[in-house]
Amino acid sequence: MKRILFILAITLCCAGAARAQYYGNDIRQIYSINWQQNIPVGSSRDFVSKMSFEGINVNWAYFVTENIAVGLDLSYNNFHEKVGQKIYRPDANTAVNAAQYRYTQVFPIKVQGKYFFNPSGSVMPYAGLGIGALSAGQHIVIQDIDVWDNNWGFLLSPEIGMLIPVGPAGNWGVNVTAGYNWSTNKSDVGKIKVDNRQSIYFNIGLYLALY
Repeated sequence: MKRILFILAITLCCAGAARAQYYGNDIRQIYSINWQQNIPVGSSRDFVSKMSFEGINVNWAYFVTENIAVGLDLSYNNFHEKVGQKIYRPDANTAVNAAQYRYTQVFPIKVQGKYFFNPSGSVMPYAGLGIGALSAGQHIVIQDIDVWDNNWGFLLSPEIGMLIPVGPAGNWGVNVTAGYNWSTNKSDVGKIKVDNRQSIYFNIGLYLALY
């Protein structure tokens, strides 16, 4: 994490030293690929409480006006955690006292609208709202017992972010995003209830702008 923060700081310094770029109406599309970190919150923490560093995000945005873009956002995150000795009862006549290995694989798929506050500047802050669906696969391994459930839910996802030009032509640079996923997914794997899925995510990656 320290290395990532150091690289980001250097990038910000380089971006500040770069001359201003004026996008205006010229920019038409933005593609980005990002490393995503995800923090479970709410009842999602009851199943896996640890932050996920195993995530990837891809995003496409198409400008319909100078300030407004619409597009598609896809992500994948893998949460996992080892839980110490616990008694698990798969049925009324069986009890297993052993360590548990818990996994959650999450696939958010959403259409997204973004508003860019400074489309003619050298740095482009934005706010976005995504609506779509989320697939969550939850998995518990206890010795020879394997319990699995997959479910879908409606997804709502606000976010804020910033595009920071790095290249001399200003058509590529760094994307930094923070957002919140809320979905209606419900599950009861290993008698651990999740009423809905909630998480706070952070993206850092590269973007490419097309004119």
